[in-house]
Amino acid sequence: MINHTVCKRTSSDHISGKPICKKARPKVKLEDLPQDLLCTIVSKLPPKQVSRASVLSSHWRYICDICCFKLCFSGTAGYTRDTFERKEYLQYMQKFIDNVNTVVQKCNGKMVEEFSVKFEFDEALLDHLNNWVNFAVSSRAKSIAVYLRPINKRRTDVDRYVFPFHLLDNESNMSHLQSLQLSFVSFRLPSDFRGFPSLRKLDLEFVHISIEDIEVLLSNCYNLGWLSLVRSYLNGELKLNHPLSNLRHLTFVYCMVTRIELQVMNLVTFVYYGPIVPIVINQHSKLESAYICFREANFHDAVNALVNGIPSIQNLTFQTTPPPLEGQSLLNNKCKFSHLRCLQLLMGILAEDTYKLPHVLVSVLRAAPFIEKLEIHFAAGSHLCFANNSTLGKKHLQPSEYSYLKSMHMTGYKGARGQLEFLLHIVENAPVLEELTVETTQRLYEDVYAKLICKKKACSERAALDAGSCLRGKLSPKVKLCVM
Repeated sequence: MINHTVCKRTSSDHISGKPICKKARPKVKLEDLPQDLLCTIVSKLPPKQVSRASVLSSHWRYICDICCFKLCFSGTAGYTRDTFERKEYLQYMQKFIDNVNTVVQKCNGKMVEEFSVKFEFDEALLDHLNNWVNFAVSSRAKSIAVYLRPINKRRTDVDRYVFPFHLLDNESNMSHLQSLQLSFVSFRLPSDFRGFPSLRKLDLEFVHISIEDIEVLLSNCYNLGWLSLVRSYLNGELKLNHPLSNLRHLTFVYCMVTRIELQVMNLVTFVYYGPIVPIVINQHSKLESAYICFREANFHDAVNALVNGIPSIQNLTFQTTPPPLEGQSLLNNKCKFSHLRCLQLLMGILAEDTYKLPHVLVSVLRAAPFIEKLEIHFAAGSHLCFANNSTLGKKHLQPSEYSYLKSMHMTGYKGARGQLEFLLHIVENAPVLEELTVETTQRLYEDVYAKLICKKKACSERAALDAGSCLRGKLSPKVKLCVM
């Protein structure tokens, strides 16, 4: 092996006569990089810089010519079949088809970074959609998005576009795909499906897929980092034995699952909307943030499901809709939110349940011994009764020390006894509390209650005055109090 060296002399070297030898760096030019990597680099440049790059050399001109970057096609917002007569709609759809086909033909043979199409699904689109997907795959697109909408938005039980999954299932095509976003489609995996080794993002909305296929799909996407399932009705338990070690973001919205059990060691954010179901996330995961909305769930059962399923959560936003609150507590549950630092509760409550609030909220806090920041946003209408100050001196709650709680913020405060009693309990049991904010403004469902809130301005002012007078006498001088 021959070592190429470059010898340089300094003033001292001239005196000693000894050269200093330094290894020469290999001469690697930017254009020596792989073609798909060069296209990625060019795709990040603004158009003006691409133009300048194309005149550097014939090689750069070729690279700029074969890259189409992003091809995004969308039907005009607001124009649907409902706004057209049948004949006009067909003309509008045909114009959209012609426009897409024209661009696709011009870009044939070029490399595409991103391809997306958004339109209402009609049977007349079927062959064209297949051709467009085939074009995106053959162009080595890293991101493919097919956003289809049902013609009648109120009906989702009609036929969907059958996504040609077989086009993606070969080694050459699978290696390039990094993002797949599908809406209002259905598909079945080929029997010999081998997965997408490079897939980072999977977004499925209104997708008809069996729970067996989704399990096979996820088990064969080892590098998946972002997964969203929205109204893709699975109708069963979703349980993966294979760990998704790269998954960072996970969303389930109304998917009709009966249980979720996943091994996701490095999950950062988790979002769930739907009925209460067992959710089991690996206890040793590094889950940072979760947004959970259980619809029509008993509050006690809902919190128990969370403390048993995701005890390692650090930041939790939890929303409930108002079936009656139960007076039960979580004291008998040995599980704790051992890492929870920030808790945000979004609670719709009924007027007759406000007296239960302190017991319910205190039981949640006792399950989170290291909590530092607490936010509670109430949606309670205008039918709450003002607290009788003469009865507030009676102790209805057992003392509990919240040794780490530094900040508390409550909105939707209406002066109800349960609300004020809980505030006083916090003031008396949080020795390191630094700031307490109480707002009569309702932030939760604000648009729904806007007119009602305006009519009750006088009641809000009275609630704020009562809260201020009751709390100031209990607070440490170090605590910053804001009542508005």
